[in-house]
Amino acid sequence: MTLRSRFAQLSLIIPLMVAFLVATVWIARTYIANHLSYTITVHNLQLATELDSGNANYHIQLGRLYQYSVTNARAQQAIEQFRTAAELDPYDPQAWLNLAAALEFEGQTSRAESYLRHASALAPHLPIYQWTIGNYFLLHGNTQEAFRHLKVVLAGSRQYDQTVFNVAWKASGDASQILQELIPHNLPAEFSYLNYLASLQKFPDANAVWKRIASSPQRFDPQQAGAYIDTLLRAQHPAQAYQVWSDLEARGLIRNPANGDMPNLITNGDFEDNLLMMGFDWRIIPVEGVYAGLDTSTFHSPGHSLAVTFSGKQNLDYRQIYQFVKVSPNHAYHLQAFMKTEGITTDSGPRLEVRDAYNPAALDKFSPDMTGTSEGWNPLTLDFKTGPKTNLIIVTLARLPSEKLDNQVAGRVWLDDVVLTPSPASEASTR
Repeated sequence: MTLRSRFAQLSLIIPLMVAFLVATVWIARTYIANHLSYTITVHNLQLATELDSGNANYHIQLGRLYQYSVTNARAQQAIEQFRTAAELDPYDPQAWLNLAAALEFEGQTSRAESYLRHASALAPHLPIYQWTIGNYFLLHGNTQEAFRHLKVVLAGSRQYDQTVFNVAWKASGDASQILQELIPHNLPAEFSYLNYLASLQKFPDANAVWKRIASSPQRFDPQQAGAYIDTLLRAQHPAQAYQVWSDLEARGLIRNPANGDMPNLITNGDFEDNLLMMGFDWRIIPVEGVYAGLDTSTFHSPGHSLAVTFSGKQNLDYRQIYQFVKVSPNHAYHLQAFMKTEGITTDSGPRLEVRDAYNPAALDKFSPDMTGTSEGWNPLTLDFKTGPKTNLIIVTLARLPSEKLDNQVAGRVWLDDVVLTPSPASEASTR
């Protein structure tokens, strides 16, 4: 487009120049205000609010300086700045939270609560804001209202779990109220709370949480229950630990072995499933110089066995492959397995061990060991009877240290088809 008239040219150029100058001034003022805000002082922020009066963030920063100044706190000016920020950006929850905090500090609790509820309505699912609101109501003794907001925090973040649980118990101390009103029906939050209670040995309360988890329609990784089971086992609550394991079986989260007249008490004794490394399944603790894991090339029954390879560099006291087994006191049991060896050196070879999980003096028995290279799969058997207080045993693939000079063990051993059953005599006496 060609403008031949001088008037037309000026009519176009002058507005463009004016718009350019206005934009330049606005950009310069915004830039200077932003630069001033990097150094947070009352003077700089006052200038920033004058240069860029529409920026709510500068008013919030200035209000905080007024409110929290150690030498010259100015509560009313802080309230004015926060109110201005809320008017400039009415959809920012932070502006309303700051205004509420300033009013609460001045004793205007009813107005403060009104603004807090407004902030909550603006960010109903954001933990960072609900955390602040929940703490306000806790400090003012409104536990039920506080739990409503802190429940949102637990549903959306793991950041505050320990703190929320601690303050909830201090504020309420009522396990039923905390579970019903604070803990969301959210598996990550429920497991976090479960492990929190277990770590404090509040086992009856933890059991109530576990029952809610076990009845949840949501599926979860059984490994999530591992820490809880281990805590129960360490605290010598094997029956409760086994109940958790049974609940996992009932949910179909772990394989439930077929039950016959003489059910196998060993989990995954044929090693056909992956090792869970938790609960009442096999566990392998890594040891330098030893490889242990499932083997698909050599087996007694298709198509897996457990293989362990010793490097020949240590005189090992090896008990790092084991399984906890729930048993009954004063009962006789029969343990059977099949073992195959290849080049096992020294006079002390691998064997099976059964011992009381809490008191080895009450029960600690070994099967015969195997050394050298076996011609095939050899059966190992071990009969034992539990004592009057034995209700949990450990079944271990063990190798005891050799006392001879040539004592560094090398070679490979395979284990398969481990079966533990009550002896017929014990079953008959029970019936």
